[in-house]
Amino acid sequence: MSLSAIATNGTVRGGGAYYLISRSLGPEFGGSIGIVFYLGYVFNTGMNAVGLVDCFTQNFGMQSGDWANFLEEGFWWQYLWGTIILVFCTGICLAGSSIFARASNGLLVILLVATFSIPLSAVFMKPFPIPRQGVEFTGLRLKTLMGNLKPHLTKGAAGSQIKGRENFQDLFGILFPATGGIFAGASMSGDLKNPSKAIPKGTLSGLALTFVAYGLVILAMAASVTRESFYNNVNVIQIVNASDSVILLGEFATSFFSALMGVIGSAKLLQAIARDSLLPGIGIFAQGAQKSDDPVYAIMITFVFAQVTMLFDINRIASFVTMTYLMTFLVTNLACFLLKIGSAPNFRPSFHYFNWQTAAAGTLVSGISMFFVDGVYATGCVGILMILFLLIHYTSPPKPWGDVSQSLIYHQVRKYLLRLRQEHVKFWRPQILLFVSDLDKQYKMVSFCNSLKKGSLFVLAHVLVTDDFSAAVPEARRQQTAWTKFVEYSKIKAFVNISVSPAAEWGMRNIVLNSGLGGMRPNIVVIDQFRSDHSLVETFSLNSGRRDSRPRRHSIHSSTQAENSTGSGSANPPMSRQSYVTILEDLLFKLRINVAVAKGFEDLELPDPSGRHTKKYIDLWPIQMSAELGADSESKQNVLTTNFDTYTLILQLGCILNTVPSWKKTYKIRVAVFVEYETDVEDERGRVEALLDKLRIEAEVSVFWLACGDLQAYQTIVNDDASVTAATRERVNSALQGEDWWQGVLRARALNQEPDSDRTSDSLHLDKPYTLQGSPSQDSGGRPLHHRVTGLRKLIQSTHRRRSISSFRALGGVNLGMQTHRLLDAFVDSDSSDSANESEDSDLEAYVSDPEPEDGGEDIVNARNEAVPVSGFSRLLGRSKTDDCSPTADSPSTPVRASSQVEETPTSQLIPSIIETGDDASPKSKPLGLRPPMSRSASSNRFSSSPIPEAKVITESEEGNGPSIMFATQNSPPRFASKLDSIYARRPSAVSPTSPGAHSNTQATGYPGVASVALSFNDLPSRAQHLILNELMVQQSGDTAVIFTTLPSPVEGTSLSAEDSASYLNDLDVLWNGLPPCLLVHSNSMTVTMNL
Repeated sequence: MSLSAIATNGTVRGGGAYYLISRSLGPEFGGSIGIVFYLGYVFNTGMNAVGLVDCFTQNFGMQSGDWANFLEEGFWWQYLWGTIILVFCTGICLAGSSIFARASNGLLVILLVATFSIPLSAVFMKPFPIPRQGVEFTGLRLKTLMGNLKPHLTKGAAGSQIKGRENFQDLFGILFPATGGIFAGASMSGDLKNPSKAIPKGTLSGLALTFVAYGLVILAMAASVTRESFYNNVNVIQIVNASDSVILLGEFATSFFSALMGVIGSAKLLQAIARDSLLPGIGIFAQGAQKSDDPVYAIMITFVFAQVTMLFDINRIASFVTMTYLMTFLVTNLACFLLKIGSAPNFRPSFHYFNWQTAAAGTLVSGISMFFVDGVYATGCVGILMILFLLIHYTSPPKPWGDVSQSLIYHQVRKYLLRLRQEHVKFWRPQILLFVSDLDKQYKMVSFCNSLKKGSLFVLAHVLVTDDFSAAVPEARRQQTAWTKFVEYSKIKAFVNISVSPAAEWGMRNIVLNSGLGGMRPNIVVIDQFRSDHSLVETFSLNSGRRDSRPRRHSIHSSTQAENSTGSGSANPPMSRQSYVTILEDLLFKLRINVAVAKGFEDLELPDPSGRHTKKYIDLWPIQMSAELGADSESKQNVLTTNFDTYTLILQLGCILNTVPSWKKTYKIRVAVFVEYETDVEDERGRVEALLDKLRIEAEVSVFWLACGDLQAYQTIVNDDASVTAATRERVNSALQGEDWWQGVLRARALNQEPDSDRTSDSLHLDKPYTLQGSPSQDSGGRPLHHRVTGLRKLIQSTHRRRSISSFRALGGVNLGMQTHRLLDAFVDSDSSDSANESEDSDLEAYVSDPEPEDGGEDIVNARNEAVPVSGFSRLLGRSKTDDCSPTADSPSTPVRASSQVEETPTSQLIPSIIETGDDASPKSKPLGLRPPMSRSASSNRFSSSPIPEAKVITESEEGNGPSIMFATQNSPPRFASKLDSIYARRPSAVSPTSPGAHSNTQATGYPGVASVALSFNDLPSRAQHLILNELMVQQSGDTAVIFTTLPSPVEGTSLSAEDSASYLNDLDVLWNGLPPCLLVHSNSMTVTMNL
């Protein structure tokens, strides 16, 4: 039924069962089962030839002949007679299908007469015994039938070559090849006029006739011949028949017809396999005769194989033939079953008398029967099938047939995609969306992301920018085809997404929003660095010269060259800086997806299978950043947030890349962090190692300190070291020449180097617009900041959630300049003893502006709105540590809002401030300390050299919907603890005998002298920080293959200004200049967990 169903579902050509299976299950299954079935067919041909020889020797053999004694007996004589029979069959097949058809019709008549003569003889003949031959014919008797009905297996029966006692499996294996005629009609499918109708009709009719004939013969013989007769003589049918000559002709007809059918059927099967080019080296057998297309070469090789078959034991051959037929039945039923349950709309067979239950039952029965008959032979047959399957899979070119696996995959994927929900953080994996514009330059980036995806979603995106959508659609389709071919031939497991859009921004937005399906969507967008001579997208134009951006690597090069000669054209003009930053801002702030910017991946050293490589490490630089958020009405404290998500994502990506065998074998992971001073090195190392231990990441940890004296950029910018080379000073001044704050620092340092008498008036003059206000000292009644953060602790601990930088963007009052802070132990210390003169009105420090300066300090005052700590700037102006920091009486308090858009605004409005409100929500006009401005210029977020906070694992009692691991709240030294404090007062390291919250009175190595005009790393704007970090990373990356580090995000709104966009991209250039390939990462979601 399964064979008939498949045969009536479309056009059937030559190849029989192979053709039906291969077009249903695909070339691998079809080809492998076709070869196995061919071998079974050939062995059956040889077995039938040997059976025909036995028929002749039983009647005409010199020792055992009943009619005459003229045929020589013996193994090699029987082999000769079998060869003659095969030559005769082969000659008929080579003569043409017409002679074969006439011969087969005559043989069929003889066979039918001989078969039906057996039950007729049992009915009409009288009982008789033949003691000499050991045969007793009883006629139709119930007693004889009952004696033969029950099994009574013995050993040593006539004609048996089995040494031990016979069993049911042996008898089944010998008898089953007689059912192979089911595929006889299908094997001749190429010669049938209408195979789709003839195969089911002929197969079912022949099967019914065979079943009736076999049943009549078996019952007639069992009811008329005793059990001992079957045991003693193999020629019993001929002896008890009314005409022994009819039985002899019938035996000759059935054996000869089976041998003849085996030669032509197996040859046509081999011809069909060869014509499909599934296996190398068999193409010669695809040829046929010019007129009749008879498979001449296939017939000849089949004759050779049949000759070899006759050398083996006929019973063993029968067992193997049984295995091959059962395997073919199994796969045919399996194909029908899969086609039915796959619910493919085009599976509509004309034969309706089947269902998936019958196909499944046929599959199971065939499989069980194989191992029931002979487990060893069945295992060997399955092994041969698997070897052929793999050989075809890896050597055969793709076929356009289509197979049921695609329907099944579609059905299952759709079902499970509907069930797939948003991924839980414990099962997080990078699902990458990579924008590619030129594969020649970005092929290594594609390969890198393919390794980084960790068995997850990988989408290659390409944007065509054009105003003429209709003209661009054909080009988009051609590129879709070319990219798909690239994915197939390069073995990269990725999807392709081509978008046509009137603008680059809209094209990339659409791809990010629409990529993926259901719960399987990208969670990391990777884009290339900004290039002045290249764009992230392709601009299409009919009139422009065409720059082919489609894949041109490996074997698809030739296939795309023809397509490249079309009349359409595409160009790729450079992308503007504003467009690039707009895309970044959309991804970071609007779409809120994780973002990675890839730099220099055209120079990436990929793992070499031969083991040759010049690099050793995968460097992870998870640089800490923090943001200052305005106080809310509950906590009345500024909130400091950390980039824990980005920090851990960098570690996560490095760990994932190291799980790829080729990368793990070639490179080691190295986590590199930095602090500013030597006292923090061991403390930082311990915290990083503790975090890695909690995250189960094995890596080498390196901790660097900036004030070691080896970083000339740091020595120039922070310490004004006179020993720095002229080249370094020139490089620093060149990078910072457009920065107003740097010019102010240079002026202040020049003033600091003048004699005291010459500097007094200028110093007072510069001091005037920067008079420090509201410093919390004992004179002013202020209390230290770390005594007044109970509200912040409650805010954070009440939700068990760490507030990320991105999560606070919508709250307002955010210092978008990303002022960084040290996250130290004293920051959230609530067990403080306030002094009696502390005022509750000083719960919150804020920054307010002073009036415009009247003269000389204008250059510094007009700097943009980014600030450094007060104590740091007092030193910048040349003040001593004992200068009076009390507020001036005439300083107004003018609160303003921080703006992300740079405008020509008075300096008093450029300094962000936060006003304090009372319980009645009315502003308290309290003059507070001013932070001197530094250039923001829509600059990127700034880094922090502070030691990372300790990683805190949420306990089961605290566990909720929040993260299971985060940076713990830390105590920090009060910002304005005393007017004698400076930014260089450091917390002792973990190995110091001093208590963790205390300050050391001795300076550690690398601290700038009191008399010098110096800054702290945390005080510096982004570009100065990037200069220092770039020098540090260049020094340490000589053996580095790739670097993962933090992406400084632009201030929201930077893209509105061309100047600000250029400044941000220049900052990035300063950061990665001279580095090996880098992946700069910014995270908007949690990617690690400690939960089981």
